[in-house]
Amino acid sequence: MHATYVAKPLIRRQIDQAFPVVQTIAPDLDVDRWRDFAAAVLLPRELEFELDTTGRTDDGAVPNPRGIMTVQNDRSYIHGLFSYTVEEHLRHGRVLTVENFIVLDLFDMAGAADELLNAMDRVAEALGCTAIHTNLPDDYSSLPDYCNWLLACFRDAGHAVGTLRLCKRMIGQDAPTTPDAANDV
Repeated sequence: MHATYVAKPLIRRQIDQAFPVVQTIAPDLDVDRWRDFAAAVLLPRELEFELDTTGRTDDGAVPNPRGIMTVQNDRSYIHGLFSYTVEEHLRHGRVLTVENFIVLDLFDMAGAADELLNAMDRVAEALGCTAIHTNLPDDYSSLPDYCNWLLACFRDAGHAVGTLRLCKRMIGQDAPTTPDAANDV
């Protein structure tokens, strides 16, 4: 079975629909935190209007420098997503930084992944970025088959491992309370 996928920016009415997809990479995430994150990332026009596959409105305006892109089938079911923001990088200049990349599909994961990867390219190009930096969730390392498959998709699309990212969670209101738990990221 081969489905047809299209990448579309997440809009307000889809925030709750996307939550189960996001929970696969963050099972301890509660729905209110997801809603807060999505509302903070999406700017008013994403919350109110449907945009094209680069995040442009019907008038062709440049997409916002941050957002959430989904991949959907012909019934508008979400099969994956990523969040992004534009940042300045010392070596690469203007870059599209991608996080929370997830693809879920029982029959055609490669098709969904390809469409999301192509959407990354379209958004980066529309925003004038010179590179795409993708941070994959650490949880993927516990799923070696999925991780290896996904890394192969990225490599086939021209991506290469370019950095080692470390994370130190700060003890605070929304962080774990013990040093050991703070570093289990």
